[in-house]
Amino acid sequence: MNFDGLINYGNNAQSITLPEAGERGVSGSSHVLEQLNELVCDLTREEEDIKGQLQWLESRGKKPKSQVDHWLNKLQDLKTRADHSMQQLGSMEIQDLIIEKACHMRKKPLVVSNEFVGEDFEENVDKIWKLLGDDEVLIIGIHGMGGVGKTFLATYMENEIKRKKSFKHVFWVTVSHDFTIFKLQHRIAETMGLKLYRDDERSRATILASELEKIEKSVLILDDVWKYIDLEKVGIPLKMNGIKLIITSRLKHVCQQMDCLQKDMITVYPLDVIDEKDLDWKLFLLKLGHHGIPATLSPKVEEVARSVVKKCDGLPVAISVMARSMKEQDDIHWWKHALNKVENFEMGEEVKTVLKRSYDNLNDKDLQKCFLYCALLPYDNKGNWVQKLVERGLLNGKRSFEEMIYEGNVMVDKLINHSLLLWDGWGPRMHDLVKNMACDIMKYMVKINKKLKKIPDMGEWRDDLEAVSLVWNKIEEIQEGASPECPRLSTLILSHNPIAHISDSFFTRMNALTVLDLSNNTKLISLPNSLSNLRSLISLVLEKCPKLKNIPPLEKLQALSTLVISCCSIDQVPQGLENLINLKWLDLSQNRLIPLPVAAEGVLSHLTNLQLLDLCGWSIIKVEDAKEMTMLECFRGEFLDRDNYNHYVQQILNNGYRPKTYDIYFGMHNYYLYKRGIFQEFNLRSLWFADCTEKPYLLPRDLVELTVCHNYQWKYLCAALSSKDPPSFKNISIKTCTKLKRLFCLSNACSACTCIQTTPFHMLTPQTRTEVFRHLLHFKISYCDKIETLLTSELVPSLTKLVTIQVENCISLKEIFAGGGSIRLPKLTALTLRNLPQLQTVCNGDLFCASLDALNQADCPNLRLPKIKLV
Repeated sequence: MNFDGLINYGNNAQSITLPEAGERGVSGSSHVLEQLNELVCDLTREEEDIKGQLQWLESRGKKPKSQVDHWLNKLQDLKTRADHSMQQLGSMEIQDLIIEKACHMRKKPLVVSNEFVGEDFEENVDKIWKLLGDDEVLIIGIHGMGGVGKTFLATYMENEIKRKKSFKHVFWVTVSHDFTIFKLQHRIAETMGLKLYRDDERSRATILASELEKIEKSVLILDDVWKYIDLEKVGIPLKMNGIKLIITSRLKHVCQQMDCLQKDMITVYPLDVIDEKDLDWKLFLLKLGHHGIPATLSPKVEEVARSVVKKCDGLPVAISVMARSMKEQDDIHWWKHALNKVENFEMGEEVKTVLKRSYDNLNDKDLQKCFLYCALLPYDNKGNWVQKLVERGLLNGKRSFEEMIYEGNVMVDKLINHSLLLWDGWGPRMHDLVKNMACDIMKYMVKINKKLKKIPDMGEWRDDLEAVSLVWNKIEEIQEGASPECPRLSTLILSHNPIAHISDSFFTRMNALTVLDLSNNTKLISLPNSLSNLRSLISLVLEKCPKLKNIPPLEKLQALSTLVISCCSIDQVPQGLENLINLKWLDLSQNRLIPLPVAAEGVLSHLTNLQLLDLCGWSIIKVEDAKEMTMLECFRGEFLDRDNYNHYVQQILNNGYRPKTYDIYFGMHNYYLYKRGIFQEFNLRSLWFADCTEKPYLLPRDLVELTVCHNYQWKYLCAALSSKDPPSFKNISIKTCTKLKRLFCLSNACSACTCIQTTPFHMLTPQTRTEVFRHLLHFKISYCDKIETLLTSELVPSLTKLVTIQVENCISLKEIFAGGGSIRLPKLTALTLRNLPQLQTVCNGDLFCASLDALNQADCPNLRLPKIKLV
């Protein structure tokens, strides 16, 4: 057995070369002895490092983690076995020992004190050590929400750097939100033992920089940074083998503004309260105990105590404060009282002050309003949060819809960067205590996912309430007589409940209501007539209420800007819709409005201020109505009549009236499968063909994406691709077209195909070319079981910009490119082939493309791989 390579463990990497299994003689024994000595030295060094940390802990009255002793015992066993091997000089034994040692070093506790809870802390420490050891890294950023442990992490690193003496000096300076350059210069100089006698900042910066440049291999920690610091004006020179800078801040963008790269930043998150490790509970018991020994609680008290800890939502500062306030308390009444205080955000000024400082730092009033509104929202994806901000009218409604979407995304990003929202990679989330802080600032009642079966008692509906959110509960009815007197209530969110009935009196004393969201109420059949009198309403959202049939008259709601009645069961346009001339957002998609009632004809022509219109699920839009909508930016619509569709494309989309974003559906669709949000992606212009007859269809001139899906009639795509190629056309996707034989029929009788098969591409004029693929970047086809040949050689010259081809689950496909010779696709970087049992060839010659790794295939048992060469 020959082990020759690199084994990594912890922060170290050791090169190991062992003798061959058959190696004999004096030189072999000497080599084994040398390896054993090196092994013992390594083990001793690691042992001394851990014991040094333990001595440091003991001198400060702290306790080690329980697993440290186990790790040391295992290390001692390895040393004993290594000593024994020195007597035997067995090469196999040394091989086993080195492997075991490498595995053991990977388990070495990087942090030995039991006060540091969780794997995330050790991972952050490990990353900071690596960044400190990288000469290219000059600035390290540590960011996260208030009270999450940024300073705690930086303090640990300060102590460890001093203990290990890996840098000559560590200077700690607390900056705080009230800093000035003059104050910061003074604090740095004071930490270094210097005195700056001059009052001129520039002179002080020169002196400070001169002194810092004399210091080699040192670390400066700037803790609690709240705004951009001009390091040059302060007098902080950064250079290799000189001063390295560690910044802690709640504000991610401050780290970025100070030239800290993303890869050099550490995000500190609250403790994970979902996993099975009970990290928040372990920290609580540790803080509740004494001198590093966790407290123990009786079963009865523990049940309540766990509820107290859960309300802290993993925030270390809140857990520590609650533990400190409950030391030596074993009376159940005290613990239940503590639980009530946490639920009402009465945790003492320390926690409130820590959290509110982030809010106070939002100098932008509009950003503050967005933050406070976000406290009413449940966990969701970013696009839906932006949608709610637009619905609420918090963004400047006088601007274009596109600008509002961009601003909404920026607002959410800013709140994340300010650590007022947490980001988990899928969507934003507001920490429970931050949500409580927002409710404390405003007069909010927020009870999200509390398993409520009825609305709160009338006593909780105070007359100073400004917003109420009862999302994700189990409220089944708003009973008769329920009439909260809330004259200042502006926002009411009752979404995601099984409400079947709302009493007519419920809205009668909510005259200031501007936002009403009743979406996702699966049992709601009708709305009370009192809704018709909410004259201040600017946003009414009734989405995914599948049983909702009856909408009261809306003509009095003149302030209404957003009206969403989608995925419901209304069979007629709401009465008075034509009077809502201030509407900017109208979504009537996926209702039972086919055919359009005669009484509703011409309604849309009155709504000239619309910026977003979604009519998918009922084909009613007329060219005459669309011409009046000069403000329209986003349109979704469905067509079943070819002449009406072609007329719309010709007169609207290709004639100066077109919206910037559109999703147009032709044929019978399952709209639920394809609806996409525009709140993360604007300027999306797509056309979808589903099951419809094989006839010529116009393509919009600015089309970007074409999708042909679930079509059971087309044999070829000539009808859809007969228009002149739009220069913006980038993507085509073909899926589940059961009769599709080829992309083009290549018949002399087909005008779209005549030029392709009879004239060399380079001889075609702009007037005679069929160039539908000329600007294409991405081509995808799947579940088309009758197609045998994908692309003909005549089409290849028009594919010069093609970047990706993806072909999947086409069981009859035999060849990708028909005809002889090599294929040249100069931009192609990915050719993905999946589950093509009959596929035999990609092409009959070489494939020239942009990447030697372009081909990615699986489950193609009969495929002969082509030779791939770079263009």
